[in-house]
Amino acid sequence: MPAIELDRDTYGKVVFAARVMGCTPSEVVGRLVESWSTEEEAAGEADGVRVYAVYRSERVEGLFDPATRTLAVATGPLSGRAFPSPSAAAMAVIQALNPDRTTPNANGWSFWHVTRTGEELKSLRRRTSTM
Repeated sequence: MPAIELDRDTYGKVVFAARVMGCTPSEVVGRLVESWSTEEEAAGEADGVRVYAVYRSERVEGLFDPATRTLAVATGPLSGRAFPSPSAAAMAVIQALNPDRTTPNANGWSFWHVTRTGEELKSLRRRTSTM
């Protein structure tokens, strides 16, 4: 397998990002490179903004529509289901992955992260609310 060299500081940041994103360091680098692929990214952005959440060590991916502010879950037990808001989707994910939790309240704008940047979804809300 080909290898790349990273300085100690950069390697530490990649490892940290992997922990936050719930994936391997190799996947972090792969996602970064993939996000720079303009053709693929432009196709994905036309349908919505790719998002993810990590809950109880399980990564769930989705697609957020900034125009309608709806969120469709793409992976996990709720794959294929659309929700009227990021918070409704977050609460459904929590309930599906932790059915014993009696109050699955969640702020979807903080629960979901933009796949491309790793920022909380609320970073988009600030941008879309000014448009």
